[in-house]
Amino acid sequence: MESNGGTIRRVRVDGHGGGKKGNDIACAAVSAVTQTALQGLLDYAPGFIRWTMESGRLDISVIESDAIEVNTAVHIILTTMKRGLKRIADEYPDRISYLSVDDTGITDEA
Repeated sequence: MESNGGTIRRVRVDGHGGGKKGNDIACAAVSAVTQTALQGLLDYAPGFIRWTMESGRLDISVIESDAIEVNTAVHIILTTMKRGLKRIADEYPDRISYLSVDDTGITDEA
């Protein structure tokens, strides 16, 4: 995750959890959290999200908005996603890596 001024502006998820395809709970958890967040962003911030998804990869970029409602929705959705991903990484540290970088270069890892 990349943030600017405390606001998450980009999310990249790469890879698989390392378990058997279709039976990997860690991978399924990450997919569920990130794809649900993406759907929330598409529903509540349409026109302010750029994204691509392919096997094992999701990349979401947020376009800045002057609308308070859009910024609030984006903040709530992505902060909730961040918390969920951190919990999954804490639960499966041998299978999931989490890295968040802010505009100062400070990282938050799990």
